[in-house]
Amino acid sequence: MTNLLTRLLVLFALACVPLSGFSTNYYVAKSGNDSNDGSESQPFLTISKASSVLQAGDSCFVKAGIYRERLAPANDGTAFQPIVYMAYKGEEVIVSATEEITSWSLYQDDIYQTSINMSLGPQNMLYYEGKTMDIAQWPNNTDNSRFIINTAPVTGGGAGEITANNIPDFNWTGGYVWYLGAHSGASWTRQITASSTQNIQYPSVDISKWPFSVHNPTVFRNGNRGQFMLFGKLEALDYQREWYYDSAAGTLYFKAPSGADPNGGKATYAVRERTIDINRDYITVDGIGAFGGRVVIKGDGCILRNGIFSHCLNTLDALDNVNAQLSTGAVAVQGNDVLVQNNIIEYGSTNGIWVQGWGNLSGIRLEGNVVRYFNTIGNHSNGIRCNAAGSVIERNTIYQCGRDGIYMSAPNGEIAYNDIFECMLINNDGGIFYTVGNDNDKNTSIHHNWFHDSYGPEYADGRAAGIYLDNDSKGYDVHHNLVWNITWSAVQMNWDAWNNDIFNNSFWNVGQAMGAWLNGRQLINNRIWNNYAPIGDWEGNDFQNNLIDSNDPFGDRSMRDFRPAVGSPLIDAGMLISGITDGYNGAAPDIGAYEYGDTIWTAGAERFQSDFPTPIEELLQADGLKIGPNPCREQLNLLLELDYPQEIGLGLYALDGKLVLKQTTKVPASGEHKFSLQVADLPAGIYVLRTSLNGQSLSRRVVLRK
Repeated sequence: MTNLLTRLLVLFALACVPLSGFSTNYYVAKSGNDSNDGSESQPFLTISKASSVLQAGDSCFVKAGIYRERLAPANDGTAFQPIVYMAYKGEEVIVSATEEITSWSLYQDDIYQTSINMSLGPQNMLYYEGKTMDIAQWPNNTDNSRFIINTAPVTGGGAGEITANNIPDFNWTGGYVWYLGAHSGASWTRQITASSTQNIQYPSVDISKWPFSVHNPTVFRNGNRGQFMLFGKLEALDYQREWYYDSAAGTLYFKAPSGADPNGGKATYAVRERTIDINRDYITVDGIGAFGGRVVIKGDGCILRNGIFSHCLNTLDALDNVNAQLSTGAVAVQGNDVLVQNNIIEYGSTNGIWVQGWGNLSGIRLEGNVVRYFNTIGNHSNGIRCNAAGSVIERNTIYQCGRDGIYMSAPNGEIAYNDIFECMLINNDGGIFYTVGNDNDKNTSIHHNWFHDSYGPEYADGRAAGIYLDNDSKGYDVHHNLVWNITWSAVQMNWDAWNNDIFNNSFWNVGQAMGAWLNGRQLINNRIWNNYAPIGDWEGNDFQNNLIDSNDPFGDRSMRDFRPAVGSPLIDAGMLISGITDGYNGAAPDIGAYEYGDTIWTAGAERFQSDFPTPIEELLQADGLKIGPNPCREQLNLLLELDYPQEIGLGLYALDGKLVLKQTTKVPASGEHKFSLQVADLPAGIYVLRTSLNGQSLSRRVVLRK
């Protein structure tokens, strides 16, 4: 294969090719036996047994159940005879990296213990009722959210120490310190070598080099020197959902939610680092999900689709990390011509989908996936992090990320029709889309995306950009994107930004239309044409047919109709750009992302839209929170489905980040509970409802009408 088109044609052929008439179908079921012949009437018990016999063109149909093993093909398929693993008739199939804990005994103070072997080091993890529990920490995770960080302020320190007040008075040596600098762009973790009530020591970091140069206790920004948390000591186990593992004694300690006896629930722990491990070519995995361990695709011509992948990478940061990122993800792609399609990929410490950037990978297509709840450790991890040339990232829905939604710095890529929101929940100075450059034009197109509702954390300065072309980004084609409800630049360009085309984009409720930080460099040949924003400025070199007007020019933003309204100044006010505004209506192209009279183009994964047919802001089935009516006038009603007793804090925020209404209620029982917020005294407009529910940090857009 010599080019991207050939690779995409092969992927299409793989997706459509029927099973060969010479193939053999094998079956796996929880009622089976590996001594069987693998037929439908005599299925195998394990996927591993099926893998040992599957040849090119064969298929393995897996019946419902949890399979506590690895799916690891033993043989290659071919381009037109792939080996296929498929859920039988759409049944729910999960490959799990965990094993069950069958018995606990009381240790003390609602803390229970059991003897097991946890051997994954930083990736050791305990799950209870399918949810991630917290390694014993200080301060405690009282809001049960992995995105609302619970930390203590740093008062000082240096390369190898942090000073602070009121550190718990026990020996933290051997535990861990997590530090987020005042700049808040990245975090790092180190093992503790000594401690006192006012001092934590660790192996020194090099504060003369990035990322430590701007993320260390000597740097004072935003009114602070950073924040930290400590974890990984038995003495810190004093709160529900916390656990600690004593590796020397082989003993796990756990305080279950609400201090309950964990023998009454289901606890599992990670024992395998991987769930699906594809090191062979032309393998398709269809409708099979995974829990608790990574999915790794190293073979060429492989397809992963229609699965649900949960908690596949929960880990500490690398304890020797010197570049603020981890080269891995819940789904890790390390082969050529790989299609990752129509999956739900959720809950993880670092990247959701990670695509290897070295070895000249190409032919990667990430399409129609829902990627959510990633980067809870606040480093340079993303919903999708892709570094393979020629990659296509299209029609994905990405939300709830500690930092950027998509990172893509490789050349010749396409990022199109994605819906990305609620990013930058932990970090600052990033973007919903983010990239960095070098001396070369990237020739990457970013078009027809929705980038919205990302505000940056309250402890930093709100630098959450829509499209962030960071240091030396060159040769980007940015057109027909919609950016709204963010606190910083809709488009930010830094250092030597050259040869970027910013055409026909619409911005609304942004901190500024564009920004540029040159740091002694320069902007060269950046064309800014046919864009709309309610507030300036434009940054670049060639400005034509742009409009800044604070009056709402759109049809109906509450219904996501960002087409020009009747009589809008956007209509016929643009210029013809070959390949960008062809096929316009009227006398001339319109300014902005939509053409008056055209059908509204939409963004995001079809799976997301079908799973959640109500407006995106409500996400009713997703996480136990229902709101209505929306829009509302006097009273906003909420129905919450609680997995366990908890304190519910509800906050209603104006789009400038100001808290306008707050309500806190302690709910003593699980199940459904109804609440109401009285909003009659608030002015009409768009607000953001935020809460923490069942371990998730949730946000909803609320429209008030009078």
